[in-house]
Amino acid sequence: MGQKIAACILVLACLALAPAAAQSPSPDPLGTPAGFSQEIRTVVTFKIPDEVAQSLLPAGWTVSPIAQGPAKGANLSAVFAETLLGLGADGKPVGAPEPFVVLSVPAKSGQENAFGIVVVYGGAQAVPGYYRVGKPARVSLARSVQGQDLAKTVEETWTVAGEGGERLSLRLAYEAGQPNRGQFDSRNVSAADPKVRRNYRIDQGSFVIRSPGSSIDRAKAVSVEASGGVLGKIFSGPPEIVSVAALPWYARLMFVPTVTD
Repeated sequence: MGQKIAACILVLACLALAPAAAQSPSPDPLGTPAGFSQEIRTVVTFKIPDEVAQSLLPAGWTVSPIAQGPAKGANLSAVFAETLLGLGADGKPVGAPEPFVVLSVPAKSGQENAFGIVVVYGGAQAVPGYYRVGKPARVSLARSVQGQDLAKTVEETWTVAGEGGERLSLRLAYEAGQPNRGQFDSRNVSAADPKVRRNYRIDQGSFVIRSPGSSIDRAKAVSVEASGGVLGKIFSGPPEIVSVAALPWYARLMFVPTVTD
């Protein structure tokens, strides 16, 4: 009898351990892995007329201004990004490192929140790009750093010259500081086709340069100029800057969401 009890206990123990070894990992709620990128970013957010922001979104989506934090109230984001590394779903390098600029609108559709990708300016690999809104442009970046340790002054100049006549420039100078680390998930949707989506798992360092709403101003100079094409429509008047932030590192895992409809 003792041997039978011991055998039963052994079988139960094996059954308890078996699922952990036999079951395949649960699918990621963000979808199917699609790649990875590592970038340095500068992010400027704006407040533009809501009717203009709404006109940039696809049917079924409405403007949803950022609700909290240094960018509270912003309904347009301009990301100036310098790609350091891009990997495909197979882990192999894809494309060539190059600067690009993305304009997006925070939006919602029912209970879903996402950034509507309005336009991407960049080189050949950005056109038409994953979101189908890429426009060919010469994007240039000049960055200088002076000082030591955290006592540094950073200066950046970005220029975008689109083949369609669009012009965008950012000139920025600020005192660098200790970035805050953030880890979160984000969702994007194409303004050209709302069926085109991508999700991200992000690890970033963020340093707020200017945010009047948060009484932060470490900027020595900030200027934005835009004209031509969609930029002339978006910035029909002097841009109202809500926040400026430096992201010395921005790493993201990319996912293609599972289609449910």
